[in-house]
Amino acid sequence: MTDRDLSAAPRHLTILMPVFNDWESAAMLIGDIGTEMTGAGYVIDIVAVDDCSTEPPPEKLPAGPGIERVECIRLAANVGHQRAIAVGLMAISERKDLDLVAVMDSDGEDRPAELRGLAQRAGSDPAQAFVAQRSQRSEGLLFRMFYWVYVRLFRFLTGQRINFGNFTVLQAAQIRRVINNQHIWNNFPAAIIQARIPVAYVPTRRGTRYAGQSRMNFIGLVAHGLGAISVFSEAVFIRILIVSAVLLVLSLGLVTGTLIVRFTTDLGVPNWATTVLGFALVISVQALMMPVLMAFML
Repeated sequence: MTDRDLSAAPRHLTILMPVFNDWESAAMLIGDIGTEMTGAGYVIDIVAVDDCSTEPPPEKLPAGPGIERVECIRLAANVGHQRAIAVGLMAISERKDLDLVAVMDSDGEDRPAELRGLAQRAGSDPAQAFVAQRSQRSEGLLFRMFYWVYVRLFRFLTGQRINFGNFTVLQAAQIRRVINNQHIWNNFPAAIIQARIPVAYVPTRRGTRYAGQSRMNFIGLVAHGLGAISVFSEAVFIRILIVSAVLLVLSLGLVTGTLIVRFTTDLGVPNWATTVLGFALVISVQALMMPVLMAFML
């Protein structure tokens, strides 16, 4: 489909949402999407990726007003949120009518009202991927504290900035580009950055779940963060090498200074030199082991 064809016809918007047992929320979300997107000028398809739910999915997800088609891709095994997104993107990537693609969660926390704004901006600027950046968060204080630490730790370890989640709208060409990045299996937002797709941030407000409770626990959040960091493992390795080299130089300097003071002056207290040398030895061993362990991981 050419740019001229797209300008003469309504844009096609494919909405991909991973689902794990949140069928009630997903059905309500589909209805709200249809209501919110009515009159926006899009032909809308919705693709739900069933991540091997333990609760039986409905025989058919209802298509709301303004939605042309709703289909469900059922996975034979539970692969997790990020890999479910990767599978769904690969499944739709070869569609001839693929145009704009929105990725969003199925529980209602990604608001349909924000989807309309993201899609409109993506339709007017095909050079960028448009991502939802939370300008207002509703999580508890503990979550916000850990998220603050995670964003800064990610920046320190990788040299990259990541402060957005799965809620995005991309062009078909950008989808085909990101699915050819092997790191999409680890973390979808990080793979967008690693694929060097230009990103535009759109301030959004986090919605509330339609039904049920979130199944994401602290361990799941930590695993999610580590998955994003692992996308840039080479950059992390280089930074660990630099830190290790700095620690090794400092420990050698400490050893040299201790020996000079010990044998050329009468300063110090009994056994102080042994204590300092032991401390320097521990630092040196750790400085040498960090890059070795990282090399094995890579």
